[in-house]
Amino acid sequence: IDQCDNDDLKLNSTETKEMCIDFRTHNTYTPIIIKGQPIEQVTTYKYLGITIQSDLRWTSHISTQCKKASARLYHLRKLRQFHVDRHLQELFFTATIDSLLLFGITVWGGRCTARDRNNISRVQRIAGKIMNTIVQPWRVSHRQRTIMRAKNIIREPLYPLHYTFQRLPSDRQYRALKAKTNRLRQTFVPSAIRLIHSQPI
Repeated sequence: IDQCDNDDLKLNSTETKEMCIDFRTHNTYTPIIIKGQPIEQVTTYKYLGITIQSDLRWTSHISTQCKKASARLYHLRKLRQFHVDRHLQELFFTATIDSLLLFGITVWGGRCTARDRNNISRVQRIAGKIMNTIVQPWRVSHRQRTIMRAKNIIREPLYPLHYTFQRLPSDRQYRALKAKTNRLRQTFVPSAIRLIHSQPI
């Protein structure tokens, strides 16, 4: 706050939100007050196109994306009714539906519930029937994109997560991160290391 005042920046208290991520059984919460204005505490917040939940699950984000993607299936049906070439239908699907479904998949792909997975698969399955083709399952996309992102991080020493990919003395595999909870085990870095190790040598 002092830094904002020094830089002559006005902090809009009504637009500022607070999200508390605390998995302790007994936690004490102290509301944040800025210049006499209490800050609203929220359980979900959209940041850079991804809806983050305070319990670090992704149901809200996936549900929203699936609803938007389902609405766009109408246009895909219209393309089929107008006998538009299948290749163009697939381009439309990739650009406007699948890209929406899979946005940020390297972040949430390893930690989504069975219902979330079914919702994504359902939209892809319906789209495949409309186009009369087989749509690449989202799990395959998640695997490919996670491995590709991890390799890009490994190649870039200045990337903030570069230090988390440490090779073992054998130089064949990466050191697995110690994770006491599934919540951590299912995040990007541990998932990426497991997927890299599962690749054929």
